[in-house]
Amino acid sequence: MTPQTIAYVDGAQMLYRAEFGFPTRIRTRRGQDITGTFGFLALMRQALHRSPVAPTDALVIFDADARSPRTQLDARYRAERRAEPPDSPSNPFRHLPAILRALNHWGITHVTHDASEADDVIATLVDRDRVAGRRSIVISRDKDFHQLLQGAVHQWDSAQGLRRGWITENTVVERYGIHPSRWCDYVALVGDRADGMPGVRGVGPVTARRLLDENRSLDDLSQELSPADFLDALRQRELHRLDRQVSLPASPPSPLPDGGLPRAAAVLEALSLWDAPYP
Repeated sequence: MTPQTIAYVDGAQMLYRAEFGFPTRIRTRRGQDITGTFGFLALMRQALHRSPVAPTDALVIFDADARSPRTQLDARYRAERRAEPPDSPSNPFRHLPAILRALNHWGITHVTHDASEADDVIATLVDRDRVAGRRSIVISRDKDFHQLLQGAVHQWDSAQGLRRGWITENTVVERYGIHPSRWCDYVALVGDRADGMPGVRGVGPVTARRLLDENRSLDDLSQELSPADFLDALRQRELHRLDRQVSLPASPPSPLPDGGLPRAAAVLEALSLWDAPYP
């Protein structure tokens, strides 16, 4: 029997990529821009079908529309990201109702947690899979997921292609010179531009690898950093640590059909979205 391999799709990241990175704009027969929905379905279908390890099941996770607890820990966290009104033409989440309808048509389970970021929900589910002996694939380009990579847990950044996009425990060691278990220590030192976190001034990848050599952690560096930098790095590490104990409702992943998922255009046709007012 084929071992159960569950693909967890980072829904918000996929939606942003669809809305702002799709190669062409897609419009309904009424001329309304439907790129976010079409692109999401096309990119997700492609990611699942081209995964180097074929998933047997899938689950899509979206971020809650709520302020992250991480912003209370450090005001710098994602400070440059500004919430757009729900109906704003520049807000990709205006496509979400149509996307959820399409996922239901596909028969793919989707989850939005009321109080937790999608990263933490995925981390919790992946940890459960690890305990149960299931394989997991996180479909996202978010590097914070590197900390989860161990054994049968992999990450798939389908935008990068097979050579760069298939990321394993060994990939992290080869690229960064540190084990995934030290990822949060590493990124606390070098910073993460995507989340607006600066790291420690003067510490780049080479210095971070040296500081964390011989299996040392950030906790061992109080003599290597100034007191202020050391405390700031500890705080930044907490921001990057994923919560693996989120309380979740029962939302089992959906088995993927043997023949593959229908194409995006066919789904939109089945839902009459090519002709209906949109969104």
